[in-house]
Amino acid sequence: MKDQRLLIYEGIREKVYQLLAGYYLMPDADIFENLTDMQNALSNICPDAVEFVDAMRKEIPIDTLELDYTKIFLGPFKVPAPPYGSIYLDNTRTVMGPSSIDVRNRYQEFGLDLSQSFKDAPDHISAELEFIYFLIFLEIKALKEPNYENSLSFLEAQQSFLQEHLGIWVTEFAAKVIENASTDFYKNLANLTKTFVINDLKNISEVSIAALNTIGKVAYLELISENEE
Repeated sequence: MKDQRLLIYEGIREKVYQLLAGYYLMPDADIFENLTDMQNALSNICPDAVEFVDAMRKEIPIDTLELDYTKIFLGPFKVPAPPYGSIYLDNTRTVMGPSSIDVRNRYQEFGLDLSQSFKDAPDHISAELEFIYFLIFLEIKALKEPNYENSLSFLEAQQSFLQEHLGIWVTEFAAKVIENASTDFYKNLANLTKTFVINDLKNISEVSIAALNTIGKVAYLELISENEE
């Protein structure tokens, strides 16, 4: 199966985005359980980020993590590292600016809406990471059918979203987290997120889209050959 290697690669990307999205929600007692899965995944597609996962392994009391999470991302009086894209992308530096509306429209384009249990803005970093995860899920589903045209469109949607949203603001966001976090967990999570997202945006063009185009062309040529026979 010519697309098996790409399926494995995209499945690893899917896993990393899913896990990252969860780390940007209020921490609970299970927050350390998926670090091994994260490390194994990153070792295959982004080795430069593995060191940050290792540094996150030092277990910290959950109440300490909750306090740090609240201080960094919620306030109450000042939010040192706002987890919203619009803060970094819009000149108004406010939540629910034009970029937030564009993010929401992109979700709706793919039949998504924010869960009623999610009480935050659509461009919260957790929601944006979850959206990339969902697009990879759709890409893999199309690849398995196989429908290379649809798979490529989902991959290009990921590329566009990273180029115009998360991939732009993740570096400034990570710097603010690193500067203001009290725990090594969140400092290293920020470094991990920045390193992976920037690396992934680069690899979408150089690895995934190139591979998918090649697979699609090979499949097309094979189909022509079969019809000629």
